[in-house]
Amino acid sequence: VHALELSHDGKMLASADVRDVCVWSVDDGWTPLVAKGRWCFHTQRITCLAWSKDDAVLASGGNDDSIYLWSLSKKMKRVHYPFAHRGGISALEFLDSGDNATSLVSSGSDACICQWDVTADIASKFG
Repeated sequence: VHALELSHDGKMLASADVRDVCVWSVDDGWTPLVAKGRWCFHTQRITCLAWSKDDAVLASGGNDDSIYLWSLSKKMKRVHYPFAHRGGISALEFLDSGDNATSLVSSGSDACICQWDVTADIASKFG
């Protein structure tokens, strides 16, 4: 396991390894909500995870330069941002913008910090 992130309500724990993102139910004896092999689209080590403020969306970033957005309500769908940072993603965090917009901030090995407005992508994929 290379990354862990507890949801804001404390009910779900996300974990990530070389290419899989898993989500576990904390209250239900660590039952998998998303098992290994379901969310496995990264091609290199996953380095960071972040939950949206409402815990509806999980973001993952990895050494493959990609950021993915995942939804527990639409497990078969994903949003992919390729080439987000040259050399890999080192950190992710959702911002609380307060105006019904959803922003994601990322940092990478390229020494850049990027802010992504993911509102439309979340609405179109996970609606």
